[in-house]
This record gives sequence, C-alpha cells and structure tokens, in this order.
Amino acid sequence: MIGVIDLGKDDNSDRTNTQINTTSRLMDTKKIALTALLAAVYALGNYLHGFPMIGVPGKTISLVRALEMGYGIILGPVLGPFTSFLGAVVGKVLTGGSLFFTPLAIVSALMASTLYRREVFKFRGWIIAAIILSVLIIGWYATRTGRAIPYYPIMHFAGLGIILSARGKIAEYLHSDDRRKLSIGVALCSYPSTIAGHMLGNLLSIYLFKLPPIQFMAILPVSALERIILTILSTIISTPLIIVVRSLYPDLLEKS
Repeated sequence: MIGVIDLGKDDNSDRTNTQINTTSRLMDTKKIALTALLAAVYALGNYLHGFPMIGVPGKTISLVRALEMGYGIILGPVLGPFTSFLGAVVGKVLTGGSLFFTPLAIVSALMASTLYRREVFKFRGWIIAAIILSVLIIGWYATRTGRAIPYYPIMHFAGLGIILSARGKIAEYLHSDDRRKLSIGVALCSYPSTIAGHMLGNLLSIYLFKLPPIQFMAILPVSALERIILTILSTIISTPLIIVVRSLYPDLLEKS
C-alpha cells in the first residue's frame, strides 16, 4: 500500500511539474510575441510626423517616444527597455534617422518599469528609479556646461521630487483596477521617466556635439513643453494599453 501511495504522489508531482512547465512556456511565447509586436509598432511609429514645436523651426515632438513608459510597465525592467531600444533602432534605420539618441528609450522604459514594480532585485522600485535620475542629474553637474547653468535641471528635480514624495504610491496606483487611479499612476510614472531620458539626451549632446550652455537655456521652455506633452500622450496611450494587456494576458503583468 505504501508503494502504491508513493507512486500516486509521484504521478501527481509529475503532472504538476508538467503543468508548470507548460504554463511557463506559454508565458514565454506570449512575451516573445508581445515583444515583437510592440517593437514593430514602435519602429513603424517613427514614420509618424510629430507635433511641430512653436518657436523652433523644423523641430517636432516624436510621438513614438510616448510608448516607452507603457512598454516598461507592461514588459518589465529587461524586456521593456530592450523592446523600446529595438524599436527605436529599427525605426531610425528604416527612416534614415540618427542612432545617437536611441539609448534614451532604454532609460525611459527602465524608469517606468521600476516605478511600476514594488520591488526590483529585492530593492524598492521607486528607490531604484530615484537613484537612476539622481545619477543623471549628478552627471549634468559633472560637466563644465552643467556647472555653467546650474538651474537648468529644474525639470529633472521636479521629476525626482515626484518620485520622492509619491514613493510607493505610484506603484499602488499603477496596480489599481480603478481607471482614474491607474491614469494618475501612469502620469506620475511617465513624467520622471521621460525626463530621465531627456537628461541622458542632454549629456549625449554635450559629449557628442559640444553644445554651448546658451543653447540649452534657449530651448529650456521648449524642452519643458515637450516633456509635458509626452507625459500627457503616454497617459492617454499607456492607460488603455495596460487595461487591454491585463485582460488578454492577466499573468503577464507582475502584481508584486
């Protein structure tokens, strides 16, 4: 009898392991499919004409940048940045654009993914996001240009202030089933995330193109308006996207 019982337990264990493995493979397949789809959407989004920036001839706001925060929330701190970066690179290659600023997509998506998750690698997600943005701000002051215009990162300090004041509340709102709270959470997540990408763009501009301080100050109002618009667009796009993904792939979004 003991032998029979043990065999039954082994059979149940095998079935359970098989079910777990099957579920895991299905989730991996869904992630791969969703990653490919979203990367393609990002790449094709590069063909869209952005909003013209008032006062800056020839300058437009790239609409596709608003996707990065949603990608980070949905796909996590690894696949989210990878998908955004892949889409950015493919999109620039297809449209003949410059690849210099494609890494910005990584930072924005990574920031959003950490703000969505209560814990990332056993650390509070919002703490990791605050550290990333703080390092970028310190990087600004590490340059001669940054020290010449110390008040320039006011937008970035505002983003850091949102993280430090809201802290885990952002993740709480992002996990909410209430659409209003979810929208607020996406907005609170999107601004610090897009502003982090903006600061990386500033640093790249300093090191690659040696832009003078006066040029940064001249476009400061334009940059502020650009980031506000991207935050609004991200909220409009990402909120329904999150709801759809939750409905179609309820196990994909982490609830931790």
